[in-house]
Amino acid sequence: MDPVCCESSSWMENAKVEKLSRGSNQPFYQVLVDVYADPNLLVAYVPEEHLTAPDKPDIRRFDHPYISFLFYGMDSAGDFIPIKQLREKYNRPRHEVPYDPQDDESGGDA
Repeated sequence: MDPVCCESSSWMENAKVEKLSRGSNQPFYQVLVDVYADPNLLVAYVPEEHLTAPDKPDIRRFDHPYISFLFYGMDSAGDFIPIKQLREKYNRPRHEVPYDPQDDESGGDA
């Protein structure tokens, strides 16, 4: 995440950054692009005002060559589990699977 757009003025002009409601003075993010949707685009530089959270989780397959380098996999909610370096960089806690005592009660005979 860049606190403001860090691209060149020619890039900003070509991308029409000045037409954004917050212009270049907003966070910009490097976003992985699903290569299934667009095989020629790996990463997009996106202004914060163009980011939206989905109404409900999307757990369909997401294809990208960097996933295995950045994440351990997905949890049951469909969230990616980041590697240690990402957790440290963004000060995120370690992912732990919640303990459910009912799992112990129902799975003893397998």
